[in-house]
Amino acid sequence: MHTARRALRTTLTTRLTTGLAATLTTAVVASGAGPVASVAAAAPAPPGTVTTDRGTLGVLQVVSPTVILGAVDGVAAPGTPLGLQRPTWDVPDTLGALTVTESVQWLRDGAPVPSATGDSYLPGADDVGSNLQAVVTGRVLGLLPVQAVSGVVRVLAPGGGGGAGGGAQTPDPLTALQAPRLTGIPGVGSLLQVVDPVWSLPGVSTTYQWFADGLPIPGATGQTFVPTLAQGGTTLHARVTGLLAGLPLVDVLTGHLPIPLAPAQPLGATRQPELAGTPKVGRALTVSDPEWNTDGVDHAYQWLRDGAPIGGAERATYLLAPADLGHAISATVTGTKEGWTSASVESNAVTAAVGDAIVATVQPRVAGTAALDQTLTATPGTWGTGETPTFGYQWLRDGTPIGGATQAAYAVSAADLGRGLALRVTATRTAYAPGTFTTAALPVAKAGTTTSARAAKRTIRQGGAAVLTITVDATSATPDGTVTVTEGKRTLRTVSIPRGTRKVRVTGLTKGRHRLLVSYLGSDTTAASRASKVAVRVLGRRRK
Repeated sequence: MHTARRALRTTLTTRLTTGLAATLTTAVVASGAGPVASVAAAAPAPPGTVTTDRGTLGVLQVVSPTVILGAVDGVAAPGTPLGLQRPTWDVPDTLGALTVTESVQWLRDGAPVPSATGDSYLPGADDVGSNLQAVVTGRVLGLLPVQAVSGVVRVLAPGGGGGAGGGAQTPDPLTALQAPRLTGIPGVGSLLQVVDPVWSLPGVSTTYQWFADGLPIPGATGQTFVPTLAQGGTTLHARVTGLLAGLPLVDVLTGHLPIPLAPAQPLGATRQPELAGTPKVGRALTVSDPEWNTDGVDHAYQWLRDGAPIGGAERATYLLAPADLGHAISATVTGTKEGWTSASVESNAVTAAVGDAIVATVQPRVAGTAALDQTLTATPGTWGTGETPTFGYQWLRDGTPIGGATQAAYAVSAADLGRGLALRVTATRTAYAPGTFTTAALPVAKAGTTTSARAAKRTIRQGGAAVLTITVDATSATPDGTVTVTEGKRTLRTVSIPRGTRKVRVTGLTKGRHRLLVSYLGSDTTAASRASKVAVRVLGRRRK
């Protein structure tokens, strides 16, 4: 036994030495590890061997070969399963009990068969006339992989004979001895079935495809088929395809079967549509879908004004327009479904009311200077979309309407001095409530004043009175209000000054010199002002 194993090792080592040396040479050159000459000069190692500077670690060798099972005299037929007897390996003693990892690949005429990596393989029509082999690759950690290749198995069609030296014969063709046919009652919802053809050879597999008016029906690939409403009024037939390994596919057709149209069923509403929303011009109404005596109904909409269709209003939502004011608004919903007669139902009706007050999207404003004899001008602003509103104006003085001031322009008058001027704009659009906007008040400055005072006599006797003539002038108004006469921090007199002038008597002055200050305190329309100080000398009393 040991002698046989040593002989097998020697044989495998000798056969694989040349190929491994070429592989190692290529790897070294590609990696830049050194010149080719240094590799070529080295003695090639046996397959599956790892060599170090301390010597050879060992070699993985095949003890028993890879064998394909299931072939007879090296020949197999399509549909005949092939098995695999994997090789046994001799692992070097230096690697101890490490396990060999194996991978399998089946070959067709020397080329890998996609996804054929298991211990079994089922030859098919594509393999007829080809040579099959199996390769088992063994790997052990630290060693190069070693391949064990099986012998060749020839795949021939049934009836092709086949010893190792025999030639393939042309197989009998596959034909339908009796055509397939359709059975069942033709109609929507009725089960139809294909009766298979009678084939000339046994073991034929069949597939199916149904057609309507010559076009394939998606998903209709079974032996039975139930026509739906979509096939009503069409003509059906089926194609049956026969498959036998090693032979070409054969297609045969059934006869044609007309399917009558299914009688339409009437749609009926079990709940009426209803309107939702606020029935005001500018607001949206929405109609709900009715409930029907079946599912899967499609809907179309038409809005009505006093029972007449509204042009373009064909959605589930409708925006009430000015033309709808005071009219009855409703909606008709039409249901449709294939195989059913369409039906229309009308919702409840609502009366469109005046829309909400319109709102300024760009606020009105006042241009100009708020001063006497200046003109202020109104800009009415922008009030949303739709019809351009008509505008009304009212000017306000301290929040109170100014009589007759109802135009877009206003001239500031003396009555406005010291007051605040504002503008109220009223915008009116058809079918909507009017909208109003009041601008912020613009303050009008008071009229400027000058105050003067003079003494009737600059010298008086103690016990007498200093008489002052006080005058308040305003450029554009008649001053009124109050004046005061003070000396230092002491107020001597406080009097009103109607129409801007007055004489004032100041008594109780002590002996000596006095400087009297006259101040105008202003009014609602006139500004305050002061006069220059008036000097008065008070002499002692006369001696008797």
